[in-house]
Amino acid sequence: MKIISSSEVPELIKDGDLVLCTGITLGGYAEEAVLQIEKSFLEKGHPRDLTFMWQTGIGDMKDRGLCHVCHEGLMTRGIGSHISGCGVKMMEFCRDNKAEFYNWPQGVCMDMMRAIAAHQPGVITKTGLRTFMDPRLDCGRMNEAARGSLIDLIEIDGQEWLHYKMPHKINVVLIRGTVADEKGNISMYKEAYKLGQVTAASAAKADGGIVICQVEGIVKSGTLHPRRVKVPGMLIDYVYVARPEYHWQTGDTIYNPVFSGEQKAPHRLFPKCPMSARKIIARRAALELRRGDIATLGVGTPQLISAVTAEEGCFDMFTLTTDTGCIGGVPGQKNNFGSAWNAEAIIDSGYIFDIYDGGTLDIGFLGFIEIQADGDLNVSRRNGLGIGVGGFMNISAGASRVIFMGTFTGGITKEGMPEFSVQGGRLNIIREGNKKKFVRRIEQVSFSGREALESNKEVLYVTERAVFRLTAGGLKLIEIAPGVDLQKDILDQMEFMPEIDEDLCLMPAAIFRENWGGLKNMM
Repeated sequence: MKIISSSEVPELIKDGDLVLCTGITLGGYAEEAVLQIEKSFLEKGHPRDLTFMWQTGIGDMKDRGLCHVCHEGLMTRGIGSHISGCGVKMMEFCRDNKAEFYNWPQGVCMDMMRAIAAHQPGVITKTGLRTFMDPRLDCGRMNEAARGSLIDLIEIDGQEWLHYKMPHKINVVLIRGTVADEKGNISMYKEAYKLGQVTAASAAKADGGIVICQVEGIVKSGTLHPRRVKVPGMLIDYVYVARPEYHWQTGDTIYNPVFSGEQKAPHRLFPKCPMSARKIIARRAALELRRGDIATLGVGTPQLISAVTAEEGCFDMFTLTTDTGCIGGVPGQKNNFGSAWNAEAIIDSGYIFDIYDGGTLDIGFLGFIEIQADGDLNVSRRNGLGIGVGGFMNISAGASRVIFMGTFTGGITKEGMPEFSVQGGRLNIIREGNKKKFVRRIEQVSFSGREALESNKEVLYVTERAVFRLTAGGLKLIEIAPGVDLQKDILDQMEFMPEIDEDLCLMPAAIFRENWGGLKNMM
């Protein structure tokens, strides 16, 4: 292992290399190395023509993160599970065909590292069947520049499977830890997540590549407890010490010892959310939880499940997980996504996808952008901008029950968003959104209703004013909010006619009040 400065990183990367970055938000991300790569390209024109691969959204949704590789000639191909999480610049770079973009499920990105490390021919899974991952649809391509075929449809024992393939060998892996000792052993005790760093390093070695690690500091050999070493020095080629401003724990937090499990926080510090349509949705969705459930939360509105269950004092009656490997406690929100307050365990994110893919997950709470009559759903593209699926496909395929959450209508602009109020346990729609979400044809298939039905999966679509169930005949309306008009506020705001349950009932009035306090008794 050699200790270098971050300015030396670009010299270790050849034109045309494939570079893998670990990270989520700004956690686990070797930010200073990427900034040096950008600087070298802008000043010297090298390294260039790189393929970047990442496992989930890396950035703060503003101007930090993986968006720094979005320069024509620097990145010519991108493969990742999330695009919007890397920032608007990344989404626009994809839209404008400045590079080839391919989207893979997050669990596939994690499994690919293990496959490479073991010299296996890619990842074979059912995750993504009948969605835009399927070669019969888009083959995971996110823009017109992406003309390659990285996914095959294959048959094994009479069953359909998807075969995800790497485009070429991994040349460089950029990972992050807290400290390294003089032999390159990496400890991650201040990190909020374990993002497959050891697996990524093993994959690089299997492909003959190099591993570069960003740390906060260097300590003497022999001073790290072996149980604190998460990546052994035998897998590390180079280490550099980053400036503190490029070593944030998450996209919102410089450092919180609760997120890394070093301390516990009193319940009063858990995240709270004000009354809103999203909170109503989270309350109604939380009613689907059962005692002892293993659950996971997607990004966006589903994140509020953690705040609602904490507020209701029953978050410990089931186990909430994140797709980064945090188990138990209360998952963080917004740019703290993936971390957790008072986690019971923090395991490698690759292991949590084993749990999800294996069917141990009882219930998954996920968002949506558009839904069509047969239950197919889009979460990966909005108004032509690629967003990506993250862990969505693994969760929706692996969970026994899936709850999709979102407002009934949306807004093309901020001014076009719907507006609501609640009074006396009733919902009042002040302004309707100017974009319908229940449409004749969705922009991209991120979830297959047919595949879910064939898997005997229970599926609900929960909004602030209506709840639908997926049936063999498509969407069935089973509940409406007190105070709304079935025709004007629901059916007229849809581009198709759903089946209506003959026992159509009202959503619980109590969830439309400022103070609820009823989740524990209604579970």
